[in-house]
Amino acid sequence: MHRAAALPISIAALLRARSTAGCAMAASTPYVPPPRELLRPLAVPYRLLLGPGPSNVSPRVRAAGGQQILGHMHPEVLQAMDEIKAGIQYAFQTRNRLTLAISGTGHCAMEAALLNLLDGSDTVLVGTNGIWGQRAADIARRLGAKVHELLKPPGEYFTLRDIQEGLAQHKPSLLFVTHGESSTGVLQPLEGLGELCHRQGCLLLVDAVASLGGAPILMDQQ
Repeated sequence: MHRAAALPISIAALLRARSTAGCAMAASTPYVPPPRELLRPLAVPYRLLLGPGPSNVSPRVRAAGGQQILGHMHPEVLQAMDEIKAGIQYAFQTRNRLTLAISGTGHCAMEAALLNLLDGSDTVLVGTNGIWGQRAADIARRLGAKVHELLKPPGEYFTLRDIQEGLAQHKPSLLFVTHGESSTGVLQPLEGLGELCHRQGCLLLVDAVASLGGAPILMDQQ
């Protein structure tokens, strides 16, 4: 008697489940048609890019980007990463094996560098003569560091004496300068900065996003 009473309940539950599944399938059916833009080939016009970035890419680089995709653990990819490190060492003129390619924008690299070099107990001296010095100072403040800005009007650069006086006054653990200030076009001289920082006992962080490859950077000498 109990089994007979349970049978109608089981059938009703099965019917409800089938009805619910049907509603779910109907709800998952696409009802927005594909846009016409996806049905035609992508057309990219040629532009001569003369700003600090992005810049025009050579046909050789474009051809390399169109080659077969490999997995990130394939030995050929690991070999390419080693070759990229060697290329970075050449571009920066350094024999330091700790060279890393950041998979991101220049802003991402700036934030990664500051995040790994600063904490709440550190003092940083930022050479600010454009938007990138301002950005570095802002990031350092958000990290809790004590920030001092060495200020110059846009269009001017810092002399060795300017920086020497700032280091002596604030005694920072890190000095940040922008080599190629793309907001004004100013190229900051780097000669002698490494020696000043060694003498002061602080690290030197250089933003070369807009200058690397266009102006010499001799990392082991400067």
